[in-house]
Amino acid sequence: MSRLTVPTLQTAPDASRPALEGLKKALGTVPNLFAVIGNSPAALNGYLGFTSALDKGSLTGREIELINLHVSELNGCAYCVAAHGALSKRFELSQQDIDRARLGVGANERENAILGFARRITRTGGAQAGTELELARKAGLSDAQLVEVAAHVASKLFTNAVGIFSQVAVDMPAQPNAPKA
Repeated sequence: MSRLTVPTLQTAPDASRPALEGLKKALGTVPNLFAVIGNSPAALNGYLGFTSALDKGSLTGREIELINLHVSELNGCAYCVAAHGALSKRFELSQQDIDRARLGVGANERENAILGFARRITRTGGAQAGTELELARKAGLSDAQLVEVAAHVASKLFTNAVGIFSQVAVDMPAQPNAPKA
């Protein structure tokens, strides 16, 4: 049972409703986690604006989903692991790709470098990232892309934290061996 209110479209704060309605239109439903975030219109609209801007960056959708899966696994957020397991299908990730991403393993040198850098940021905030930066540069990542990796990690930290402390019910298909709340 969720520790926070999970508002519906009818009970959400007025300033959250347009964003929640947009999510329902785009996804066919309002995911429970976004409903919980919608308790704060500032947080919901800020998060959606941030991620919308990041979607215009130079990382591919596949690379973003790999980051989302790995960071959510590292942080132990069953909700976000399930959500990104489902969403990653849009970018043709197989179940093997999903399982490997959760472990921090990509399909090539570039993906491994991205995941390694994301892991370093998640675990240490980026401290002592010299090796990861070197590998990322060797794999062809630009300074802009390195900053985008950090931004995507920050985005996941927020949703992972809300998913974990709220204990919101997972309303996405569960992933095998999901983290325990």
